[in-house]
Amino acid sequence: MRNIKSRFLRVFLLAGLVAVSLGSTSTALATEEGLLSLHYDVTGKRLFKIEANQLFQRTDEGLVWNAIPLPEDVTEGQLLAVSVPYTDSQTLYIAGTSIGVQRSTDNGETWQELSANLPSREVTALTVHRRQDETLYAVIAENGIYQSQDAGTTWKKMDSGPSQKVNRLVHSDMEGSMQTGWLYAVSDDAVRLSMDCFCGWRPTGELDAGSVYDMAYSLDNPKRVYVATQQGLWRSETGGQEWQPVAGDGTVLVALTLSPKGTLYGLNQKGELLRSEDEGQSWAYPDA
Repeated sequence: MRNIKSRFLRVFLLAGLVAVSLGSTSTALATEEGLLSLHYDVTGKRLFKIEANQLFQRTDEGLVWNAIPLPEDVTEGQLLAVSVPYTDSQTLYIAGTSIGVQRSTDNGETWQELSANLPSREVTALTVHRRQDETLYAVIAENGIYQSQDAGTTWKKMDSGPSQKVNRLVHSDMEGSMQTGWLYAVSDDAVRLSMDCFCGWRPTGELDAGSVYDMAYSLDNPKRVYVATQQGLWRSETGGQEWQPVAGDGTVLVALTLSPKGTLYGLNQKGELLRSEDEGQSWAYPDA
């Protein structure tokens, strides 16, 4: 009888460990989805999203996501970022691990790889300068942050970057920089900030909200910054020096972007697109 009880206890404990492991995997997968970029194209008034290693676009009022053709070698890696220059909606930049940085100047019809001067193709984040269409920033895993000032033809290492893995990089033209603007680096644990002269990284204000997924800022008022976290949406009116939780409807977003008109767009953990017209207090499906 004692052996039967002992055997039953071992099976019960093993089942519990398996359940915990599966629960952790599910959470990790949801978080991994949140690392993918939801990007708003200001000039073309389009949304871009990455899902299942594919790139999709739709207009503000459109109801259908249309796939953009991608280079064949994208299937060999993980597509993580898409970015569009401020004044040129036909040019697209994509990046990811084992993909490097690639550019299309005809909205995805043809692609050119731009990784020749980079130390590897392990790119975890990419962004285009807010005002300078040919200035790009790419984060290379376990190496640092590289800048190109000629649309990706040549690259120069600028900084080793934060010690934490950078999942999302955003350039802002917020005032107060010693050069042309600021870079926000989103990691799992925090949002960090540096002038684009790369004069040192510092955490933004205290953000006790669990895992950090994504961020966006107002183009008309760059000091207004939004962050999507495990505990909901947070907002700052000081460029990230202080944060306040948004009193919302409980919606959890894993990707975030903002249109010039102030419309917030986000993806939930199912990858569904949501929209807010009241600074994140309530969210609705744009197709409804």
